Amino acid sequence: MQQSYDFPADTAVLEKIGRLAIDAGSNAGFNDIEIGDIQLAIDEVCTNTIIHGLKNDQNRAFQMVIQWNPGEIEIQIHESGEFFDPLDLDDPNLENIMEEHSAGGLGLYFLRELMDEADFRIGRDGVKTWRIVKRKS
Repeated sequence: MQQSYDFPADTAVLEKIGRLAIDAGSNAGFNDIEIGDIQLAIDEVCTNTIIHGLKNDQNRAFQMVIQWNPGEIEIQIHESGEFFDPLDLDDPNLENIMEEHSAGGLGLYFLRELMDEADFRIGRDGVKTWRIVKRKS
């Protein structure tokens, strides 16, 4: 099954997005821990999209497409905000994270660790797309 949603660039939508992740993950047959992983991944991508890509401008929007089958969920986030390539970032130094007092970059690190696929691309039209996939173990 597939569902598509358009959201304004407002962090208030994150609660609804979290509920959609729970519903889709449950429908795909994931357990509570796996659904938590999916929620965290979607929250990270959408938060970065809202804050960094769309600059919290509620007049701008992004699209989320959720597709699931038994044992698999795929989420795509599409937006045409500010240029930013998260794949250019290095993984954070986890050993020094407390000393550096910065958690920057941790979300993308967790995204890559929790999901089976986390792909980012920028289309010729400038639309940035995250595609994240989780499969049952």
